Amino acid sequence: MKVWDVELGLAIHIKAPNGRYVVIDLGSTADVSPIQELWFRRVGYMVITHPHHDHFSDIRNIDYARPNVLWRVKAFSREELLKDVRPQDKDDFVRYCDFCDGYNKSLSSDEQPSSGNPFDGMKARVFSTDKCDKSNKNNFSAIVVIELGKARIVVCGDNEKASFDELMKREDFKNAVKNAWVLVAPHHGRESGYHEEFATLVNPYITIISDTKSGETSVTEKYAAKTRGWVVHKDGAESEKRYCVTTRNDGNILVEFGESETNKNGLLCVTRGVK
Repeated sequence: MKVWDVELGLAIHIKAPNGRYVVIDLGSTADVSPIQELWFRRVGYMVITHPHHDHFSDIRNIDYARPNVLWRVKAFSREELLKDVRPQDKDDFVRYCDFCDGYNKSLSSDEQPSSGNPFDGMKARVFSTDKCDKSNKNNFSAIVVIELGKARIVVCGDNEKASFDELMKREDFKNAVKNAWVLVAPHHGRESGYHEEFATLVNPYITIISDTKSGETSVTEKYAAKTRGWVVHKDGAESEKRYCVTTRNDGNILVEFGESETNKNGLLCVTRGVK
């Protein structure tokens, strides 16, 4: 799993055992287009956690890697999404809406990412709620749970308190995120996305925060207090036990996870500053 340093935004690529990819969000910068890196590779599943521009700004390059299956928030109409959009972002919002409109077919059981069939045993499940006030699109964000063997990865969109309050009522959600290996923190590691009951339940070995250097108030210390800690590597630097790693300080972050014939207890390797 590669967590790209896209400053304000989120872009994650996960390579399954069979070589297919799961893509979570399409963040980008003026100099970095993560989706272009998947040219000639097969994207089996894409999740755009919610319709804010920093989570799909790479939509202009979507032809480099169109997915077989797309999950997106369906609670907002095209008219609602285009209302009050900044003029410089309008073309991207139109591209986003057109892109989403192309994915409406029903999936067979073999095509369901949650079954593990498309990804040689790696499962991808999405949890979200549509019970929050529509004035805040963050609370419609998806939370993606990736499972491979004993490994469990929890990736949040920009969920805030109201979203977590709803999701934490669900036993299937709580069972899915409990004692995960890795948490990608909600809402760029900011106070508005911190939910103590959720963070305590996840109880990860390592927390990853994707944010810009000029980001708002961070609650990295709070996440660190809810994280078990893990050794983090970097080429040319000494490995160290960390609780949180952030794209703003550590650059691109690579996570290797799963289990093999020779390692039934599972593998977790975290490397910062990768190209």
